[in-house]
Amino acid sequence: MRGPRRRLGTTWSSSLSTSRELIGKYEARIRRKTTPKWKGGAGIADKLIIAHRGAPGYAKENTIESFEKAVALGVDMIEFDVRRTKDNVLIVFHDERIQGRPVNDLVYEEIRQIARNQGFDLPTVEEVLKWSRGRIGLDVELKEEGHEKKLAELLIGYLKDDQFVITSFNESSLRIIKDDYPDIQIGLLLGKSDAPSWARISEYFPMKRCKKAKADFLVAHFKLLRFGFLERARREHKSVFVWTVNDEETIWKLLNDERICAIITDRPDLAVLLRKELVT
Repeated sequence: MRGPRRRLGTTWSSSLSTSRELIGKYEARIRRKTTPKWKGGAGIADKLIIAHRGAPGYAKENTIESFEKAVALGVDMIEFDVRRTKDNVLIVFHDERIQGRPVNDLVYEEIRQIARNQGFDLPTVEEVLKWSRGRIGLDVELKEEGHEKKLAELLIGYLKDDQFVITSFNESSLRIIKDDYPDIQIGLLLGKSDAPSWARISEYFPMKRCKKAKADFLVAHFKLLRFGFLERARREHKSVFVWTVNDEETIWKLLNDERICAIITDRPDLAVLLRKELVT
């Protein structure tokens, strides 16, 4: 069925109002328990497509080149990872190690040279913020504890607090941010690959952890969407982002599910195309 038409390829400010407004809109719909106006789920046109580390199918992940490609594809937000170097520089990098050496044991210039030798430019968080300002929303994943305030201060120094969200697996990190920066939207990540059985249960039933973290929304691995997970989130008025969704069937299914607020994917080209097909 056809839904409201959406223009693709626009800037962050024109493609959707703000991340906070969208989250609020989903929460309000849950509270009202409204039914969708068309078959296939409410808000398909407003469903966020978040490019996981940019567009890794086109360029090296977590680089400005990859982020630029994701923007060109028409995504709503870009997700990237944050780590800290030995000399206290916040960088955009996923792994704990680079060329077998711990990232936090190396100064930034060392890491940058290793990256260049491997054929890519590794950006600092500040470089990404300068590049992204006014162009695209950001989903910033904090990988480690200990530099929560430094990251928050950097973000609000360049962006309005409705132009980004911060996510983490660490409840304590999220709570630190929320206590000191209550206007920043934070999301609790769920679905660690190496989680023990007791922790996995807490991911299927995450509300206690969510309250501890003071999280505004949940960021769940798609395999957790079982055993009533989405209904529990609905009852607690928590919006749900889903990661990392790459196959066409699952993306299509989640686009049609009114309980899902955002889809995080390594295939932003496919997700944007499917959303466009659903609303045109």
